[in-house]
Order: sequence, then structure tokens, then C-alpha cells
Amino acid sequence: MDIWESIEFGARALLLKSAVTKSPEDIARLGRSRLNQLVAHARANSDFWREKLDGVPNDSFELTDLPTSSKPELMDNFDRAVTADDLRRSEIESFLDDESNLGTYFKDKYALSHTSGSQGQPLILVQTKDNLELLFALQASRGNHKSIGVSEALKHFITPARLAAVIFNPGFYPSASAFHHMPAGAKHYLDVKVFCANDEDLVEQLAEFRPTHLTAYASMLHEIARQIESGRVSLKPELEEVVNISERLMPQAREHYVDIFGAPVLDNYSMGERLFLTNGCTKCHGMHVNADWALLEVVDENNNAAPNGEMGAKVLVTNLANYTQPIIRYEIGDMITMATKTCGCGSNLPLIDHVEGRDSDVFEIKTDKGTRTLQPTIFELALGRMLDVREYQLVQEDNTRFRILVEPLPGKTVNLLRADEMMHEQLREYGLDQQLRIKVETVDRLTNDGERKFKRVVSQARDDNQESRQDVMALETPTRRAKKR
Repeated sequence: MDIWESIEFGARALLLKSAVTKSPEDIARLGRSRLNQLVAHARANSDFWREKLDGVPNDSFELTDLPTSSKPELMDNFDRAVTADDLRRSEIESFLDDESNLGTYFKDKYALSHTSGSQGQPLILVQTKDNLELLFALQASRGNHKSIGVSEALKHFITPARLAAVIFNPGFYPSASAFHHMPAGAKHYLDVKVFCANDEDLVEQLAEFRPTHLTAYASMLHEIARQIESGRVSLKPELEEVVNISERLMPQAREHYVDIFGAPVLDNYSMGERLFLTNGCTKCHGMHVNADWALLEVVDENNNAAPNGEMGAKVLVTNLANYTQPIIRYEIGDMITMATKTCGCGSNLPLIDHVEGRDSDVFEIKTDKGTRTLQPTIFELALGRMLDVREYQLVQEDNTRFRILVEPLPGKTVNLLRADEMMHEQLREYGLDQQLRIKVETVDRLTNDGERKFKRVVSQARDDNQESRQDVMALETPTRRAKKR
């Protein structure tokens, strides 16, 4: 390993850490400068983007002047949308079809992956080695609960931190394949080992590795925590930090896991199109957007900005680092609420308060006024007040009936009578207590199927509703209804 690569990586990580204390205005200016460069590069090197950006001024444009983009659009125009002449969709798909290529750079310079396709057609993702170096440098510097300085960098230069990454199965999906392309400069600071959730001896493997850092989906953390609770293993005292990715973690489960793991538990919100979008914060349990390297717009159905403190209908993401495959105002159906205040941790990066889920994770119900959509949030607000719940699942059985399955924390019980009362109180606020039938049930364990993310929202009525659906309208919160009167 070239020692200079390691020194350069460490220096870059330290600079990235120091940048979070710049003023919000300076951070915004830096992001804007990178946006201008990205748009100029896309115009000059991509026929697709040149046509799409036609009519937008070269420099004197607002972010909202740029058109939005989507997954089907980028896939249908893949060869024309990338800016490199040696990238062809047919060749890439052949490469991805061969699992023996996992961990190998395509044409010795591109790291390839694809989204899961859970929201429809998968998107092929292309990253350069520079993109991956930035990913790991941001995680090493901003994705750490400790204050990273020269002394901490030297410590890990001598004794690398041990990161255990627990994935579902090996494959070309972004959160797993990225670890196979860790830059050489990072390896002096970080010893990464990838584990599979389906391994029967997973917890024993973890205990043998003695990780200082652990990253996994919430459903995997649940399983690891269960094994620790049973006395099977312990990851103390080496474990310093736990990072939950992709799935939401109940607040009461987080507090319990801080004790079980003996380490802070952070959330991370990202997607394959922009793996280093945010880093979790231990101060407020929100997530800071790396706004110097990505732009996140929380918007309503018409792409108008949603005010801080109000949940948006979707997000538009711009990746300021990837010039090979420009991702500009890319639409993702995540419903997010930005914080209204800074958290006091010292970072001036924008702060996500919480992530509600996907726009596809909605129910369709029948009321005396017809068919309408219902956000899972209506149930989750009541679940958040049930302090003994580790995990939950919302199951819609038909247009008016729901089963809510809850898994209690160890040694705890859920008062089902009180749980039903809280659910009906919540429904009453929305005028639905006479329209819907809700039953709360406790189960010993809620878990994924071992192959994909845990599905909290399950609708057995959605297909039927698609056929009989009439006038569909989103439910308004009591506050918004009041404002309209």
C-alpha cells in the first residue's frame, strides 16, 4: 500500500470534517459552485442532458429552473445520459449478470451497481474511484460520533478501526458492493469485513471480529440485539458506534440499543444514487445533509418546496460529485421532514428531522365519501407513544380493516386495551374512528424474509382498490384542515 495514498486520504477526511462548521451561506455557495460545474459538464458531454437543459441559462439559473429527472427516463436514455464514451448499457448489463465480477472494476475504472427495483425498474449506477474515495472519506469524518482530529486520525493510522457491515446477501446493490471497492488510502484507517444476515453463526462471527463500528439495516440490528439480549454474545466494550441504514428505527428501540450495544446509535439516510447523502447525528438523532456535495429538495406533489417542519410528498436529489452519470433533480418518493432548528452539535449542514417512508407505502381506504389515500403516519403517531414496542408492521386486510402487529421490547408487555384506545384517539382526530376497524396484536418476533428490507407497510387491498378506485385524495392533517376553514 502506498503510504502517500493513506496520508492524502486522511488529510481529505480532516478537511471534510472541518467544512461542516462553515457558515450556512458558505456551504450553500460551495454547493452552488459545484452545481454550476456539474451542469456545464453534463451539457458538454451528454446528448441527453444537452437536450434536456436546452433553454436553461449557462450560469444565471436557479436550481428550480432545472428540469427534474426520473429513473425510467435515465434508464431509457442510459447511453445518451452518461458522459463517458466507453459506457454502454448492453455491456454493463452483461457485466452485472456475472456475479463473479463482484468487486471488480468495469474496464478497470468504473464501480457498477444497480438499485433494488423495489419501486419499479432498477437503475444502473456508475461511480468512479474518486466518487468512492469521497464516500469513505465522508463516512470516516462526518459519519462518526467522535470529534475527528489529527490525534484520532493518527490513532486509526496505527490501529485501524474495525467496521462490520451486515448485508442481506452479496450482490451488485449499492450498499453492499461499495465495500468491495474501498479505496486503498482508506484501508490504513479502516478494516472492513462484510457479513451476511442469513449466516446462522452471524453473531459469533461478529464477536470474533470485535468491531469498533457496526452498520446494518434496522431489521438486522433487531436480530443482533435479540442475540445479545439472550446472552449468546456481547460486543462490548470494543463497539464504539452503531449506524442504522435505510430502515427506520423506533425511538424506544434506539434508546434500548444504546444500552444493549453500549454505543451510540445513529441513523443514515441515503440511496444508491447518492450513498453519501447524509450522516447521522448523536446530538439530535437527525441526519445532516452533506450539502456541499449533494442537494436535497423536499417538495410537494407539484415540486414546490415544502417548508421546514412540514412533511414533503417526495424529494429531488442532485449528486454534485458524479460527473460520469449526472443525477440532477432526481425524483424519489421519500417523504421527509426537515428540522426547523439546528441541533447544537456544531455542524451547519442542513438537518433532516425524520424520514416517514416512501410515497408507495400508502394505504387506500373506502369511506362514506369514496376512496381515498391514507398515510401510515396516522398509525405511527400512536405507535410512537407506545414506549415498549421494538418493531411494528401495519397490515391492511381490506378497504376498512387493519391489523397492527407489534413486537415488545424484551421483558416488556404491550397493554392491548390501551393500544387500541390510542389508535382510536388518533383516528378520531382525522374523522376516521367510525370508518376503519383496527386491531392491535402482539407477536414474538417481526423480521424480514432474509432477502430484502423489512416491510412495515403491507396492503392486501391495494390491487383491489386500483380496479375500483374513484376520486382519490390525500388525507389532510387536522392543522391543515383548520387553516383552510
